[in-house]
Amino acid sequence: MSLITLENISISFSDKPILNNVSATIAKKDKIALIGRNGQGKSTLMRILARAIECDKGELKTKKGIKVSYLEQIVKDNDKKIFDIIAEGLGKIGTIISKYQNLIANEKLSEAGDLQEEIEKLNGWQYIHKIQEIIDRFALTDKVDFSTLSGGWKKRVMLARAIIKEPDVLLLDEPTNHMDISAIIDLENILKKYNGALVLISHDRSFIKNLVNKVFDLDRGNLSVFNCNFVDYIKRKDEQLNAEQLAETRFNKKLEQEEAWIRKSIKARRTRNEGRVSALKEMRKLFVNRYKKQGNIKIHTLNTKEHMSKIIFEVKNIDYKINETHLIKDFSLIVLKGEKIGIIGSNGTGKSTLIKLLIDELKADNGSINRSKTINLAYFQQMSKDVNSNVKAVDFIADGKEYVEINGKNKNVIGYLRQFLFTSKQAVSPIKMLSGGEKNKLMLAKILSKPANLLVLDEPTNDLDVETLELLEEMLISYTGTVIIVSHDRSFINNITTSTIVMEANGVINQYAGGYNDYLIEKKDKKPITKKANLATKKANNKKLSYKQQQELNNILNNIKTTEDKINEIQAKLNNPSSYKEQNPKNYLIKLSTLKLELENLYEKWSELE
Repeated sequence: MSLITLENISISFSDKPILNNVSATIAKKDKIALIGRNGQGKSTLMRILARAIECDKGELKTKKGIKVSYLEQIVKDNDKKIFDIIAEGLGKIGTIISKYQNLIANEKLSEAGDLQEEIEKLNGWQYIHKIQEIIDRFALTDKVDFSTLSGGWKKRVMLARAIIKEPDVLLLDEPTNHMDISAIIDLENILKKYNGALVLISHDRSFIKNLVNKVFDLDRGNLSVFNCNFVDYIKRKDEQLNAEQLAETRFNKKLEQEEAWIRKSIKARRTRNEGRVSALKEMRKLFVNRYKKQGNIKIHTLNTKEHMSKIIFEVKNIDYKINETHLIKDFSLIVLKGEKIGIIGSNGTGKSTLIKLLIDELKADNGSINRSKTINLAYFQQMSKDVNSNVKAVDFIADGKEYVEINGKNKNVIGYLRQFLFTSKQAVSPIKMLSGGEKNKLMLAKILSKPANLLVLDEPTNDLDVETLELLEEMLISYTGTVIIVSHDRSFINNITTSTIVMEANGVINQYAGGYNDYLIEKKDKKPITKKANLATKKANNKKLSYKQQQELNNILNNIKTTEDKINEIQAKLNNPSSYKEQNPKNYLIKLSTLKLELENLYEKWSELE
């Protein structure tokens, strides 16, 4: 059954055609990924579906009475409490409940009584429980000010707001941006159970692959519909590109020469250079062999002069904490020349802090970090708001020159930007004319143009389209220097890294051979499969706990109670605005996240012994 129908939709901005006679339908069980290069009009199409903007031509038809929720890519700030923002997602009744709760909190009982009658007429008391339920599901705290949250937590709040009214069609524009991997997986599980239609823009390939059953491919204003999952879409898209290549004569009449080049290069990257993949696998083997142990890698100091010449970083027993929260505890690490290391972990566990310690932007509380004297660093962060947005892209890259020096050779700056899928027109346009993803891509192009033997990339994948991600992967796989990457993109980590550093709870950090999937396998091998399996093992062995094990079990139970008490204490402080005078609520949220991870680990240990 069709819920939304697009009929010959067209729209242009400043005489630039964005959508050209686009037609499609969205049905009840559709889980759709909207895919296309940065700046192709994906967010514009999403806003048309949400009726946030009108199209120039064509018609948007929606089934009578359906509810549509829309999560925009850019989250707007405000000073309201989390409870109030989520309640507003329910419409009129949510606004009334929000006012009622605030009046009760401020002891304005007479005014609250007037609203009580209205809530009863609308049968609204059930919604208070519903709001609290979704707040708990997204691990939020209702009385915290929205403006104090990080980008990832703000996105969680707006997701909860979009989902609470149980829409028939849910529109999500980059829902996973700034989210950590555990939050992305939680969202995946929520959306898998969602019964309505879903349309999402995302460049997280693992996220898309696990969710969608249909793909809308937006390319140069035209929309192609693929009634298949993401993996099959990739295959069919390759076949489409092959067909275009066979019809090259007609193809080149319709497109500029550089567009033909771009699409051929995309096809080349889709098939991926097998030699480079083999090289990555070989590097992972070397990493494992170096420590002669798979799984959790224990780092040992290498003292020989032969090894010292290859060491980029030698980290010995460092500690670092903010206030009373331990982000890094007794951590040691050796980074050798040519390694490609991924860093993952929940928001607030200290990933960016670890990077800043390595590159000497922060000082460790204890321990030491020895750095190679030959380091030539290129460090990627998100584009600063201080960058002059009126500067042309070419001037931003080459500082007004016509050439950039790449690997000792001069390269025309426009030709260099074409490698990052910029057209000539985009290359000479002011930065302010670029989309968010294109700005990130431009920053990456600038960083990668620098002569460096150490690349440090802090969340480089945010807002990048799939084709640019594949291009970046190819560049990093073939890069001969050392790479350290912070990313929440599981596919990106899988395709590049020789080892993965995982920031655990309470300052504990472990290193695993390979990418994200390898880490999962190695971690799973160390855990009991299920409680049922444990019970079966106990019955088979018919053994009681030793005295030492019983003491350990008692200690774990005490630690669980202590940790739960600490969590309750922080949640009480978050519910009390006067506590914010003592400490920024963001610090409370970081500590709360750390304690919850610690509690999870304690329960796992308890399960093993229980």
